Amino acid sequence: MIFWKTTSLLMLAALVGCSVDEGPYFIPGSATLPNCTEPPEFDLTGGWSDNPGSIVSIRTAGCDDAQAGSEIESCPLGWQMTQTGSEVQILVDDEYEMLGRLCGAELHLEGGWWLPVEDAGQCTYDEDSAAEVGIQMGGSTLIVTERDQSLVATGVLEVRGPCEASYDVELFKFQ
Repeated sequence: MIFWKTTSLLMLAALVGCSVDEGPYFIPGSATLPNCTEPPEFDLTGGWSDNPGSIVSIRTAGCDDAQAGSEIESCPLGWQMTQTGSEVQILVDDEYEMLGRLCGAELHLEGGWWLPVEDAGQCTYDEDSAAEVGIQMGGSTLIVTERDQSLVATGVLEVRGPCEASYDVELFKFQ
């Protein structure tokens, strides 16, 4: 299934406006990081991966080949986190930079990334299998817990690209 396929104009603009030498890209959303007084409960520094098969629920029209109310499985990406105090720098797929703030066990996120989803039941990572999404206020927090001697961050992120969607995500820290 082709999902969130970008138009030729947007793809052309991305090719013209972005070069490999420019470094990681920051995709804005409406989410902002809150002030926090709680010290972080965990050290998130290291490699993470999102769970294959996490569900993307489409909420509005605007995504190619996906109707409001449809659900599509996501494909995994690598998330590299670097934490200094409560501040967390996140590099997704070696291409997108996001900001985070860990208040206690709540990881608040700001920014966005390329959200790939399955095409015809498989993860091909083709350029037309997804789009860049920005994290929206009201759905920008993950809860960090320990599970099986590792860290897991779970929650439902509200995202917006060509359409609005929610992303039921589970991130796992590598051992």
